This record gives sequence, C-alpha cells and structure tokens, in this order.
Amino acid sequence: MATKLKRSKLYSLKTKAFAVAVVLLAALTASVSLVNIADMRYGTDFLYSSYFDTETFYSQYSQLVRDVVNTKLVFKSEENIKTGNALNEEKVIYNFALDNGLGAYSMYNAVGGPIEVIFNSPDDQAYFDERYPSYRNQAIQDQLYEYDDAINELERYTDFYYCLVNNVTGEEISNHDPEAISELRINSFLDGQYTRGTTVYDTEYYYTYTDDGMLVNYFYYDNYLDSVTRILFNNGYSLYVGVSDDMENGSGVFASQYQAFESRKENAPKMVVAAVVCALIVIGGIAYLAFVSGKTSRYSEVTLVATDYVFNDVWTLLFIVMTVISYVIADRLVQSIYYVSVEWVAIIKGLICLLLMLDTIMLMCYVTGMSRQIKKRRLLSNTVLGAFIRWIASFFKESTFRVWMVICMVLYAFINCALTFMACEGDTVIPLIAAVIFDMAGLFFVARALKSLKKIMVAVKETSEGNFDRKVDPDDISPSLKNFAIDVSNMQNGMKQAVGRAVKGEKMKTELITNVSHDLKTPLTSIITYVDLLKREELNNEKAQNYVAILDEKTNRLKQLIEDLVEASKASSGNLAVSRDRINLKGLIEQALGEFDEKIESSDLEFKLNVADDVDIYADGRHMWRITENLISNALKYAMPKTRVFIDIYKKDNEGVMMIKNVSVVPIDDVDIKSLTERFVRGDASRTTEGAGLGLSITQSLSEIQGGRLEISSDGDVFKAAVIMPLYTES
Repeated sequence: MATKLKRSKLYSLKTKAFAVAVVLLAALTASVSLVNIADMRYGTDFLYSSYFDTETFYSQYSQLVRDVVNTKLVFKSEENIKTGNALNEEKVIYNFALDNGLGAYSMYNAVGGPIEVIFNSPDDQAYFDERYPSYRNQAIQDQLYEYDDAINELERYTDFYYCLVNNVTGEEISNHDPEAISELRINSFLDGQYTRGTTVYDTEYYYTYTDDGMLVNYFYYDNYLDSVTRILFNNGYSLYVGVSDDMENGSGVFASQYQAFESRKENAPKMVVAAVVCALIVIGGIAYLAFVSGKTSRYSEVTLVATDYVFNDVWTLLFIVMTVISYVIADRLVQSIYYVSVEWVAIIKGLICLLLMLDTIMLMCYVTGMSRQIKKRRLLSNTVLGAFIRWIASFFKESTFRVWMVICMVLYAFINCALTFMACEGDTVIPLIAAVIFDMAGLFFVARALKSLKKIMVAVKETSEGNFDRKVDPDDISPSLKNFAIDVSNMQNGMKQAVGRAVKGEKMKTELITNVSHDLKTPLTSIITYVDLLKREELNNEKAQNYVAILDEKTNRLKQLIEDLVEASKASSGNLAVSRDRINLKGLIEQALGEFDEKIESSDLEFKLNVADDVDIYADGRHMWRITENLISNALKYAMPKTRVFIDIYKKDNEGVMMIKNVSVVPIDDVDIKSLTERFVRGDASRTTEGAGLGLSITQSLSEIQGGRLEISSDGDVFKAAVIMPLYTES
C-alpha cells in the first residue's frame, strides 16, 4: 500500500510543480554563480595570482598613461586644441587621403607656415581643397571630446599618480612626488626610448628607431595623436606613473577593483561548486520530469499536449536555433560588462541570468516533449521526413488507381521529353512522328478512361436516388478505373442488402405490433365488458365503486394506447390508405373544438381561433381529423391552466398552415423540442399527465403521407405546432 501511494505521489501534479520550482531555483543559483565567475571586468583566467597581472588592470593603467601624456603635452588646453596646434597635421592629411581613396600627393612645409599639399590628380586636388577643411574641423572636435574624457578619467582615478619631468629644465607636471612614485609597488618610468619599473609599459608595438637614432612611429594610438613614446621623445619629457599601495582599504577606482578581484578570487571556488551542484540538480530535475511527463500514474496512458503535434524535427531545429541565439546574446552581454559603467553591470548580469533561466525553461519543455513522443512511439513518425514518407507511401497503399495514374503521368512526361530532345538534337523527323503517335495513343486511353468515369458517375447517381440495379460492368471499364468500378459495384450490393434488411425488419416490426395489439384487444374487450357490467350493478360499498371507476378509466386508456400504437406503426410504414380531397381548415377546426367542448370547459383554458380567410387544403379528411384531434388533445394535456390557446389558420405560398400555440406548463428549456416527434417521448418528463408520447409522432407521420409536414418550435415557454398541407387547386 505504501509503495502504491508513493508511486501515485510521484506522478501527482503537486510533485511535478515542486520539481519545476526546484529546477528553476537551481538554474537561477547556477546562473548567478556563472555570471559572477565570467565577469569580464576582472578577467576570466583563474591563473592570475594578482589583480595587477590581469588584462583589465594593464589596459586601464596604459590608458591613464596615454591620458596624462595627451592632456599635458599634446592637448594642453581647450584653446590650444581649438587653434589646431594639438593636431599632427601630416597624419590628418594622410588619414584623409586614405579614408577617401585619394592618389599620390606631396607636402611642403614652409618654416612657421602652413603645410601645402599638392595632389598628382586635379580631381583629387579639387576634392581635397573642398572637403579637407571640414575633415580637419571634425578632427579638432574629436580631440576636444578626447581631452574632456581624459580629464574626467584622471580625476576619477584618485589612486593613480603621475609626474611629468622636463629633461632640460626639470619642470614637473604632477599630482605626486616622482621619488615617492618610484617607491610604490606598482610604478613605471618612460622617457621615450626605454621604460623601467615594476610594471613595464610595453612599447614594442608602438615605435622603432632608424639607424641614426631617430624615432619612427609605425602605430598610431588614434587618427590624430602620436604614440606615447614618440610624444615623450619629441617633447623631451620623462614620465613617472604608479598606483597607490593602499589597495585593501583605499577608496579609489583601482582599490575598488582590487578588492572586488580579491573577493571574486576568494569566492570563485565556492561559486564553481555551487554552479556544479545546481547544474546536477537541474539535470536530475529535468530527468525526473521527462520520466513522469504525460502520465498521471505508472500505468496510465500518455497524454499529449498541443505542442506535441508540431513536428519533432521542427521543434529540434527551433531549439537549436534558440540555443545558438541565446549563447551569442549571453556572450555579447558578458563581453559588454568590460565596457559599461558600474551602474549598468547589475542590469546586464540580471539580463544574463534571465536569459539562462529562459534557456532552462526551453530545455525543460524540449526534453519533456521528446519524452512524451518516445513514450507514444512518435519520435520518428512525427517528423517532416516521416510525414513525407507516409505521403509517398499513400500512393501505394489501398489505391491502385492513384499508383496507376502517378506511374502513367511520370512515364508520359519522360517519354515526351525524351522524344522531344531527340527531335531537337537529331537530323531526322522520326522522333517527332513517334511523339505524335505516342500522344495520339495517350489521348485515346485518356478518352477511354473519361468514358469509363462517366459510366461510374451515372451508376453512383442512380444509386443515390435509390436505384441499385444500375450496375457497372468492370470488363467495360478502363484498367486504371477497374478497381474503382468494382468498389462501386460492391457498394451497390451492400446498400441493396442493407435496405432489404431494413425493409424486412420494419415489416416484421409492424406485423409484430399489429399481431400483439390484436391479441391484446380480445382480453381487453372482455375486461371492458365486465367493467361495464359492474358499473350497472348496485354496489353499496363506496370503495368498490371507486375501484370500478379506476378500472374503467385505465381500461379505456389502455384501449386508446393500443389503437394509437397500431395507427403509429401503420402511419410510419406508409401502410395507411390516403384518399385526398378538398378540406376547409376552418370548418375542420370548428368541428373539432365542438367535439372537445366539455374537456375545454373543464380544462380552465380558453381557445382562440384566428382565420384570415378560408383556407382549403388538399388532404385526407380522416387523417386530418386525427391530426387535429391529436394537436388539441396535446394542448389540453400540456398547456398551462388559465391561459389561452391560439389556433391560427392562414396561407403561405402554395400551402395552408394550421398552427396551435400554447404556454407550456413544463419549462421548454428542459425539453428537447426535436425529440418530441419521436415515439414515446413526452414533454412531461415526470409522466404525471395522460398520454403515451405517440400523438406528435402519429401527427408527423400522417402529415407526411399526405404530402405535408409537421413543424414544431418554441418561443420562450410558448409551444408552437404547425401542420402545413398543399392548398387545393381547381384542376
């Protein structure tokens, strides 16, 4: 019992929901750990022993070195930049020519004067003269932006120290003493020719020297500035730079990053362990969900969801595409952490975690979906390839007609193409004649097939009209349609046998009802006779008199039921004779109301007759009397007391209509209106009123055998019964 209970809980909805929650929580924890491990601001290599060995530190340190040199020796001030003195004019001209694809040119620089540029091509010269001034102004504007950014960065890095020393005058531009900088744990010295210090500023890719000792720059920091080493060398300055030693307790940018790096380095092993453990939980949870997916118990049937009807290979392709896209987005987000401000770091990390959570949900949905497909044995069949194979196979399964047609069309097209090719490539008309003969033969067989199809269509039409004797001889049918003809012939035989059995059964049913009714009438007549004799006797016992009255009522009701049953059977089978003549509906209704006058007075109902004009119908008087009698009797039984029963007689097109409307004592909403014309179906479901449920069934059958119809409907609790008969016309 405990094992059974455990298994039922294993498949319960609550357990599955709990597993999903655990998987998502573990995925979130693993995502946070992985994001912190992969923080690009501090490098991804755990082999770094110190923050000062990371690429992050060296990149920022080098940028600050360039900012010091550019702001103090090149830019100097905004006014200096705006005058164009900070530009390397030769480089700007070179970059303009390179960017715009201009040809060879020569530069002439008079002492103290502007540079003159002469291009070999007049068109290039005209283009340069027109566009270069705006290009030069843009270069100045870019330098203003760089100057502003560099000033802000130097102010922000309060734990970065520098000192520029003029090699001739000894003048210093600094925020710290050069000797103190040299004593720092992280420091550098640059003079334009070589560097020294604990952190060497790499100049290998920035410059080289000529044989006579002149510095030649091959790499430019940007479009408008020279390298740091060249600027220092040309201006005759040396540079001392360093970073504060107070990293553990400092508040500068480098100190903050140092502390974050140390904290990350300390917590990285824990994060790795947490990520691995959570990843294992995610794998285990998804495996459990895959195991119980689609089932409510161990032996229950697998239930598919709406997405399971999408082709599996489509789902797989979509899953792969989404995985690749999410990986690319996550990689870009991780890389972007290095370039954004601190305020955006938390947002980017949150986006990465959200992306990883979505990946987990997508993986969970994909694995559980494939699990349901495997359990249903639909993994391969529910694919585009499987559907295509089934479509091809359908041409060769239980359909010789389609196989024959496909083969014929393929062969016909192939032979025509071959003969046409030979006629075009060869020097003879024989292939063309052969193609004409082949097409004529094809036209003959197509015409024969169409003629056979026409025979089959005629036979099918005759069958639909009830004529099962119009046979199709398979020997006269084209081979491509022979199986079709055999199927039609078999269908005709089957329908003929089915109709025969139905007619025989209906006949036997009618005979059974007639015989049983006849056998019941004999003892019932005797019972009625003796009840009449008892009524004539003077019975002094009041109870005995009541018993005799009840017997009289029930025997008469049973007699009426037997008569109704026989009449309903005859009417439905069409065994009643019909003698149609001219009948006035108004006179028929008035006579019927007169017959039911006593019952109407005792019923507490008021009958209202509305006749627009005389309506003469062409029907059988005896059958119409029974129809009218049934409808009035039905109203007396089921109409709400103290209400009116309306009888409307009018013409509609070529038909006469007699409609009886009454408010039903039984709520119409509780009754199926269409079922009331079936045998033994009554509006009073509790069967507390008189009647056997045959009245409307008999009325419908009698209406139909006279060429009319019975239509019943409702409007709220108002029940409507309309008998529609053809109008009488003078012949």
